[in-house]
Amino acid sequence: MQIRHKLLLWFAGLMSGLLLAFSGYVYVNYAEFREQAFRQRLVRKVALMNQVLDDSRVAQALATLPEQAGYVYGPVNQPLYASDNSGDFQPTPALLAQARQQCQVAFEFASPGHAYDKAGVALAYRRAGQPGTYVALVTAYDQTGLERQRTLWWTLLSGYLGAVVVVVGLGLLFARWALLPFDRLIGQLRRPGAARTFRLRPLHPHDEAGVLAQAFNDLLARQEALAQSQQAFIAQASHELRTPLTTIKGWLETSLTYDADAASLREGMRQAAQELDKLTALANGLLHLARLEGLGTRLERQPLEVMDVLLDVIDTVQHQRPGQRLALAVGEGVQQQAAAPTLLGNRHLLRTALTNLVDNACKYSGGQPVALGLEMHTDQAIRLTIADQGIGIVPADAERIYQPLTRGSNVQHISGFGIGLTLAREIVQLHQGQLWLRPRPGGGTVAEVELPLVPGVGPF
Repeated sequence: MQIRHKLLLWFAGLMSGLLLAFSGYVYVNYAEFREQAFRQRLVRKVALMNQVLDDSRVAQALATLPEQAGYVYGPVNQPLYASDNSGDFQPTPALLAQARQQCQVAFEFASPGHAYDKAGVALAYRRAGQPGTYVALVTAYDQTGLERQRTLWWTLLSGYLGAVVVVVGLGLLFARWALLPFDRLIGQLRRPGAARTFRLRPLHPHDEAGVLAQAFNDLLARQEALAQSQQAFIAQASHELRTPLTTIKGWLETSLTYDADAASLREGMRQAAQELDKLTALANGLLHLARLEGLGTRLERQPLEVMDVLLDVIDTVQHQRPGQRLALAVGEGVQQQAAAPTLLGNRHLLRTALTNLVDNACKYSGGQPVALGLEMHTDQAIRLTIADQGIGIVPADAERIYQPLTRGSNVQHISGFGIGLTLAREIVQLHQGQLWLRPRPGGGTVAEVELPLVPGVGPF
C-alpha cells in the first residue's frame, strides 16, 4: 500500500471517527433530554391523579399529552378509575407493588400501531381518611419528541455520510499535496536526463523531502567516489601486475633467443624468479586487502600483550634486515602498569600491520636507525610511535598514500607496491585504533598507532 493511501485512510478514518463520535454524542444527549423532559411532564400529570376519584373532571383537564391515559388502583389492586383511551395498557401486580415500594416508578411498554414504546409513570399515595396505599398511573405517547428524534437521526446520518465523502476528497488532496515533493523526486529519479553527474533537486531543501534528497545526493557522491576509486585501483592493479609479467616475458624471451650457455640461462631464470616473487608479493597483498573487506565483527579476537607482539615484530624485521638498527623506548607509564598492557585483537593481523609499518620505516630510512616508542596514551589506550630518518612524505601525498597501490611521489627507485600502508591502516581500524603519519623534526616520518586496551587496565 502506498503512503498516500495510508495517509488517506488515517486522515479519513480519524475525521470520520470524530464526526461519528460527535453525531452520536448529539443524538444520545437529545434522546436522553427528550425522555427526561417527557417523563417530567408525566410526573406532573400523575401527581394530580389523586384528585380524580373526588372529581372526574380533573382527568379531562389533565389530558393534554398525546394519547394520554390515566388509571387509579386501590389498596388491593382493584381498578377504581380508567380513562376512555386506556385499552392498550394493563398494569401488572408486580408494577403496582414496585410503585408502592418505591413511591414512584417510570416505565415503558409496547403499544400496537406505534413505532416506539409508550411511556408511563406510576405514583403511590394515600387518601385522607382511607386505609391502604393507592396507585395512580399516567401513560402517553411522545409523538412530537419521537418524530423530532427520528428526524435528527436521519439528519445526522445524511450529514455524516456527506461529511465522509468530503473528508475523503480532502484527504486525497491533502495526501497529494503532502507527497508532492516526494513525487517530484521520484520523477527526477525516473528521468535522470543526460547529465553525467545526477543529483536530486528538492522543492524545499529544509523539509523532510529536502533532507532525504540531500542524504541521497551524499550517498550518490560517496558511491561515485567509490566507483572512481575502484576504477583507479583496477587500473593501477592492472599496471602493477602487467609490469612484472612483461619483465618475466622479456627475460624468458631473451634467454630463449640469445642465451646459449647454462650460466646465461640461469641468470635469465633468476631474474624471472625475482619478478615472480614480486608478483606473488603483490598478489598476496591484494588478497589480504580483499579479505579485510567486510571482516568487521567477524574478526577473531583474543587478549594480546602489546609488548609481546611488538617484540615479535622487531625480531621478524631484524631477521629480514640484519643490518638495520632498531631502538625501542618504553615509557614510564607502561612500566608502571600493574599488569602488562593487553588489548583484544587478532595476533596475525596486528603483527602484519606493525611489521609493515616498521619495515616501511627501515626501507625508506636509507640505513639510518629507526626509533620505536611505546607509551600510555590514556588509562585505556596505548600509543606506539615509529620514527625514521628517511625521505619523509611530500605534503601533497599525505592523504593519497593511504589508497591501495599508491606510493609517494618521492620514492624514486625504492621498491614497493603501495599496499603495506593501506593494509596497516585497515587492520588498525579493525582493532578500533587510529594510524597517523606526520613529519619528523629534522627529516623523516613518524608513524603513530593508537590502540584501545582491554577495559580494566589502568595505572598502578
